[in-house]
Amino acid sequence: MKKLTLLLLLAAPLRADFNSLNLGVDDRVRYISISNNKMANQDKESLSYYSQSTRAYMTAWLNEDVEAAFRAQSISLWGLEGTNTLPTTYPKADGTPWVEEAYVHMPNLAWKHLNLIIGRQPITLGDGMIVSSDDKGFDAIRAQLKGPWKTELDVFTAKIAGTTAAPDVSDLKAAVFRAQQAERNWDLGIIQETHGAGEDYHLGLSTYTTVRVQRRFYDARLFGDLKDAYYKIEIAMQQGDAVLAPDMKVKLKGLGERLELGAQKDTDKWGRFGVKALYAQGTGDDNGTGTTDEAFRPSFCHRWDGLQRSGFGDHFAATLSDVYDPSAPFAPGTTGLPPGFSGVRTMSLGIFSTQKVFWTGSLDYFTYQALTKPTGLADLGAEVDLGITYRYTGFVTFRLGEDLFFPGNVYKNYIPGGTSRVMRTTFEAHVHF
Repeated sequence: MKKLTLLLLLAAPLRADFNSLNLGVDDRVRYISISNNKMANQDKESLSYYSQSTRAYMTAWLNEDVEAAFRAQSISLWGLEGTNTLPTTYPKADGTPWVEEAYVHMPNLAWKHLNLIIGRQPITLGDGMIVSSDDKGFDAIRAQLKGPWKTELDVFTAKIAGTTAAPDVSDLKAAVFRAQQAERNWDLGIIQETHGAGEDYHLGLSTYTTVRVQRRFYDARLFGDLKDAYYKIEIAMQQGDAVLAPDMKVKLKGLGERLELGAQKDTDKWGRFGVKALYAQGTGDDNGTGTTDEAFRPSFCHRWDGLQRSGFGDHFAATLSDVYDPSAPFAPGTTGLPPGFSGVRTMSLGIFSTQKVFWTGSLDYFTYQALTKPTGLADLGAEVDLGITYRYTGFVTFRLGEDLFFPGNVYKNYIPGGTSRVMRTTFEAHVHF
């Protein structure tokens, strides 16, 4: 915490005149306990640890046309030996502060029709099915041009730093057209990601090293609110090509889909009560097509919330292409699936209730299937999540989660002695000031 305060002070100029200045800190501490982390029936290994994320920010309006923002973050892990060198998706995870955001925002250019953001900034498109910075920030230039009839064109180009194993910088570019029609909202976008050399690439049962990979996504998203209800529909087509060492060319295809529905209502007995349903899937690679990869694999989709995986289900945390990996719980770049399996289909149903504003309880059920299944088995498992959230004033929030994951028959061929149920407990405290 002292390091973050010092970093904020150093980031501020020695003399500045601000129309307004906003300072704050978000601090979150989590306790995670996973019983039978590796799903084994015989060797029931457990994993327990604490993680802390501290984010200090400063925003200032230099005048009515220019805003400057700075955010530093510190992530640390307790309870595991040798964690200072663990590979994670974040620049540092040893308690050392690093810059998450540092940008200039100019919202009133071109007669107040152009919103320009330059610098390291958060970027998420929709629900993060294809693009999410996951609290890391992207070095980007972003322009949002307001058009007639409630339309907008959102364009950005970003550079994403590589890892120690694959140091090449990746390029991310997007153009999204948005339109609003009554309660309906449309997003139509083209997103392109380009990667350099040195990354692992999974194709069928083999792993290669990349020379260059380029993926393009043609994305359509429709969402809206009805009376006490909402809907979200998103479909994305993937195209592109990959060059793999030593001299192999692969054509990329794929399709990603997501449908989410929800409704809520105020009741005398249950307070605010709601239900929601989800269907999502990404195509897997057809192992018989050789140099064509049909697996839908966006590299920068939403996957992480601090050091914990984030996705469909608190524990299994599925995306359309990968899941929680018990052998590398903090590491990016792994699929969490057995060799040769790819493409994930998730279906879920959940209910929630808010009592007297301060309490919220939720119960969610998930099922998971693999779309490419070399053994003929597709069932990845099922999960039940129970969560209770308590808001103590507007500055402190507590959350308790209990999750049960039941491994499917896919894992029985890969875990000696068979599989057994996984239990995960999460306790979280979040302070904002």
